[in-house]
Amino acid sequence: MRTIITPTIEEPASPVEESTATAGDALGLLGGQVTRATVADLLYQVIDPEIGVNIVDLGLVFGIRVVDGEILITMTLTTPGCPLAGYIEDSIHRALWGLPGDATIKVDIVWDPPWGPELMSDQAKIELGWMR
Repeated sequence: MRTIITPTIEEPASPVEESTATAGDALGLLGGQVTRATVADLLYQVIDPEIGVNIVDLGLVFGIRVVDGEILITMTLTTPGCPLAGYIEDSIHRALWGLPGDATIKVDIVWDPPWGPELMSDQAKIELGWMR
């Protein structure tokens, strides 16, 4: 089971298993209802291009809220000067494209708390060769 650290968010993302489901596949199983778990599952497809690990396992995602047709993802980046911030945000929008209800997707980048390797899941550490 994966753990997502949520130091400043009231409603953290629910831990989910990694999947290659598309937005349509995932929602077909839920009768079209968008949930935090569905969004979190789809975010496993968003890979940090510099590190090569998904943003959930890297510990970049602090929270996911789904309220009244709006999806709010609160996250950080590995460094404030990350040159690929726009690319990662675009990748989030692509991963969530096709969700029903014309949901508005908002990505809120925060810097407190700062990202550190202690936020990574064991899976990310294994992928990077930090653990066996």
